[in-house]
Amino acid sequence: MAQHITSAQIKCSAAALRAYLGATANLTKISDPDLDLEVLNAPETIAEGALIEFRISAYGFKQRMQHKYTEVSETDIVAEQTDGPTRAWKHRQTITAVSDNECTLTDQIDFEPPGGMLGYVMTAAKIKDSIQDGMDYRYETLQEIMEA
Repeated sequence: MAQHITSAQIKCSAAALRAYLGATANLTKISDPDLDLEVLNAPETIAEGALIEFRISAYGFKQRMQHKYTEVSETDIVAEQTDGPTRAWKHRQTITAVSDNECTLTDQIDFEPPGGMLGYVMTAAKIKDSIQDGMDYRYETLQEIMEA
């Protein structure tokens, strides 16, 4: 299974960042516009066991996905793919307080690229590059939002 880990320092409290990440309406605000993320069905606030269904544009294809939140706590949010183009996808977000007004957000994504013809387009290396581009955008946008 392939893995990609990124992290960034965010200037806000860990609780403020967790609250922001826990509201599904905020996902489109911090997602790379190139993905054209469209949330199709989601709870207002994430909860363990809840499902989120969304669509993105990637590699010239519109792709529908469904993830289940398998772990939700004050410091961790874990979502696992239940339906989508990859064979497996697990995204762990961990928030670590650095001080009262600064924290570290670490994103760990474990995945298996798709099989078949799509696997020739969505290789592990291309997926990792896409994840990094998305995280760069996400961290920069989160920093701007949380500082405002």
